[in-house]
Amino acid sequence: MALSQHPFIEAFFGKVLTQPIEAVILNFEIKKRNEKPIKMTKYEWIKAVLNGTRDVPVPQHWMSFFNGDLARRLTPPECHYSPMWIYDVPDHYDMSPMGAEALDRMIAFNNQTGRCFACLGKGANICFGHGGPGEFFSRLLYKNEDELVVEYETGVRAKVQFHPHFYYHFDHPIKSMDDLKAFELPDPNDPRRYAGFAEDVRYLKSKGEYVVASLNGFFSGLHYFLRAYTDTLMGLITEPDFTHAMLDMLGEWNLAAAWKMVEAGADCITLCDDLGSKQAMLMSPPIYRKFFKPWHKKLCETVHELGADVHLHSHGAIGKILDDLVECGFDFINPFDPEEKHDIDHLMANYSQHFIIVGGFPASFWEWKADEQETYLEKLGRLGKEYGRLIFMDSGGIPENVTREDFDRVNEISRRVRGA
Repeated sequence: MALSQHPFIEAFFGKVLTQPIEAVILNFEIKKRNEKPIKMTKYEWIKAVLNGTRDVPVPQHWMSFFNGDLARRLTPPECHYSPMWIYDVPDHYDMSPMGAEALDRMIAFNNQTGRCFACLGKGANICFGHGGPGEFFSRLLYKNEDELVVEYETGVRAKVQFHPHFYYHFDHPIKSMDDLKAFELPDPNDPRRYAGFAEDVRYLKSKGEYVVASLNGFFSGLHYFLRAYTDTLMGLITEPDFTHAMLDMLGEWNLAAAWKMVEAGADCITLCDDLGSKQAMLMSPPIYRKFFKPWHKKLCETVHELGADVHLHSHGAIGKILDDLVECGFDFINPFDPEEKHDIDHLMANYSQHFIIVGGFPASFWEWKADEQETYLEKLGRLGKEYGRLIFMDSGGIPENVTREDFDRVNEISRRVRGA
């Protein structure tokens, strides 16, 4: 939803928009040649990019920040809210809403850091694709100066080590078919999961935000929350029936949760399903098509039926299945790291008409010299203006050692080259 039944708006977007104009905070202006500036909300901005409008600035969204401490260090106090990080959790599964004060600070944080998506859910906003009722909730078991351990609703635990940074999942609940038969996921339709979610969505949309809600991945959902990573990978070959049974349970849960969040007003569902390494896919294309493509397609069909969009995050050299992802119907895909065998020029020329290219940054970008960063940002800016349907996004998040001076410098260059 967006501004009003104004003739310009209908001509610009190809449809009448319905959100009352008095409820909208206008975030920026587009200066068209020989015309008065046109003010747009972030929602309208993203929809313009989806519709292929060329004369709008290229949006940007930094994928994540190393942790909540870094996010606070890089921004002024008026941008800080709680919780900012997905591991800033209490000792219980917190399903309460964020509320207007925290959401206002979240919007301020995004405006300060140049981020176009409002990712809704406790701890979701600084870690794209994680957090909120469409992922399994976690609770804190213990924390000290060196590490913390959380437990998810499925019983799996995650340990985060701080210095040096490292995390892993352990105590997965499913090791056999007998385990699976005895196992139950939490109810995805339980209204307590979504306590205040619709109110938070409405508040963000009243501010003109494009609201993104996170969902468990299908492949990542298996190895994060149900079965150990190596066992999950081997099971794709050695135990296909067992794997299908796990995936059916998780897949139906995901579809139900996606439906609830879009029904509550979310504009977009995002999921993290890393399908590749830097060198190759983690599975063959036929294995992807056998197990995961049907669920990706069902998700896109379900969400599109309700009028919302779908955003896939997948690291890795996934070029061999890009046509499959087109067939699934994804609206956005990230991050397309050039260090993972992606040619951003080729992608923009051959795939930007099928989905929004989100990303294009090498993982090592933040380690480069300032002049190298500027040259690369200028290249991406030219591609965005030439093809449209590009959103700047880094590959691995803002590293711990980035200074506020360097972060502000990169953001300023980015604003210039994107026309924002």
